[in-house]
Amino acid sequence: MKKTIFTKIIFLSAILLSLASCEDFLAEDPKGNITEAYALTEDGAEKEVLSLYQINTDLLEHLYMVGEMGSDATAWGGNTRNYWKATVIYEDAYMVDNADNANLWKWLYVGLTTANTAINSVNNAEIKTEGKREQLLSEVHAMRAFYLHELVVHFGPYANFTDEPIKSIDQIKANQPGVSTFYKTIFADLDIADQALPMPAEIKDKEFGRLNLGVAKALRMKALMSLAWNDNTIIQEVGFKDKKDCYQKAADIANSLIKDYGYKLENDFHAIFDPANQENDEIIWSIQYGNTIFDSQNNYLARYWVSQVNRSVNSYTKTIDGLQAHSVYYGREYRTLMPTYYFISAFNKYDKRREATFISAYCRTPEGGVEFPDFSDTLLIRSLDVVPQEIKQQYAQRGIICDDISDLYDLETGEIKGTNARSCANNLTKWLDNSRLTAKQEYSFKDAILIRLGEVYITLAEAYIQLGEKDKAAQVITELRKRTLVPGHEAEQAVTANDMTLEFVLDEGIREMGGEIGRWEMLKRALSPEDWVQWLRTHNPDTATEGAQGIGVQAYHVDRPVPLSTVNSYAALGIEFKKTEGYTY
Repeated sequence: MKKTIFTKIIFLSAILLSLASCEDFLAEDPKGNITEAYALTEDGAEKEVLSLYQINTDLLEHLYMVGEMGSDATAWGGNTRNYWKATVIYEDAYMVDNADNANLWKWLYVGLTTANTAINSVNNAEIKTEGKREQLLSEVHAMRAFYLHELVVHFGPYANFTDEPIKSIDQIKANQPGVSTFYKTIFADLDIADQALPMPAEIKDKEFGRLNLGVAKALRMKALMSLAWNDNTIIQEVGFKDKKDCYQKAADIANSLIKDYGYKLENDFHAIFDPANQENDEIIWSIQYGNTIFDSQNNYLARYWVSQVNRSVNSYTKTIDGLQAHSVYYGREYRTLMPTYYFISAFNKYDKRREATFISAYCRTPEGGVEFPDFSDTLLIRSLDVVPQEIKQQYAQRGIICDDISDLYDLETGEIKGTNARSCANNLTKWLDNSRLTAKQEYSFKDAILIRLGEVYITLAEAYIQLGEKDKAAQVITELRKRTLVPGHEAEQAVTANDMTLEFVLDEGIREMGGEIGRWEMLKRALSPEDWVQWLRTHNPDTATEGAQGIGVQAYHVDRPVPLSTVNSYAALGIEFKKTEGYTY
């Protein structure tokens, strides 16, 4: 994407206490390329704030590859790495001592401590431009609220809390005060954010992706929904009455985001994720990536959902003539992730989101994979439905190979039918980037959507169901589904108040948001730990894996484990850091 505010600033604060090893912490220059004197100028203070956006480009992959794994949407693919597979199947040993989990922790604390440092700089800098200090403070407090929320959602009461810049090793301590401290700070930060952030329309044409009031409101909505998962005692400590109070306030914010901030649902669901349409009116907040191969910060998520598109699960040893293993259009084959049977079967065939979410047909691709396919020449069908054998034979007579959903999954249990099936899955389209330059290029220039209006609709329906207001929930879903209707089949997409259950909104959530960022969080906040375990085991058989590879998902897994590297780093300083209960370290 265009670079308007994301100047390359290498600014890593002195926070490596929580990140990797003590040796790294002692070796790190806490001011990076920004001197203390420069940070106290108006330009320097602003650059410290803007450095947070680059940190987010590094955070994304870990937020996704750890923060989303182990949901009901994602199974492990035929070529996945053990540390990613472990998060899907909840294998404790790898989850605890795992570079990706450690990196999720690391980059959240890089962001948090950089935000703390930036707040200090903005408060103390010599700023002459009228209103600039207030605007920067609102921006950096909103960003800090984002980091704090991700930490408390993923690591719960075991997360380390800090709201002050760390300038010396003597300040290092284990501070695990529980979730209420995190939420108090989150809402206090968002109160500050509300004071001076601009409306989205004021900046979207020149600084798309920069924090604005709409983003801050969406972050508050999400924080209220996740806070409501906690006991009323904690909710009251934070300053709210009870769960109902949280849901009502979240619903009020969601309604305002829909009506008052200029956001609009895209009429075409597929267009939301089109790399040529990355500044559309449905996006509330996205991480911006560069549009040059010289940009070291690129989005690698495009590769993870790409299966082997030149093989059939039924004749796996033979490649399909005319289909390339790697292509600009269908993606760079990586076979890390695949959709669960539940994810695919949650749609009915008259929901336009189904075909917009998965690729079900592959067309002849020129040698080299750079040119787009010949869309008049289909060579492989991966049907999302069961295809009768006689129809498959008719396809074969026309030179078209046809796999169907029953070739990949046991339709009774949802289990995946072996390694070949894990390599021949339906590709998810949401992260694909057909603007890449070469077929084997692993990185993408595509922005990463963190929050969009479709999620607001789903959250509003969820809040209404939790409040018992099923009529209102049905109205919200009806409005959201207008763009999903196939003409002549409107009845198949119609809903009533009687349909509005928590199970329904979780189903609708995967239809709308599956494969994006936030599904794991939604399941956690909507269900008790016991119900969460049962939901995952039922809807994603990979999470129920037991035996030599693991014990399957358990209630304590609602909190990600504090990384072993962090525990050991604190121990080297003579500080005991509380480990996440339940895990074997």
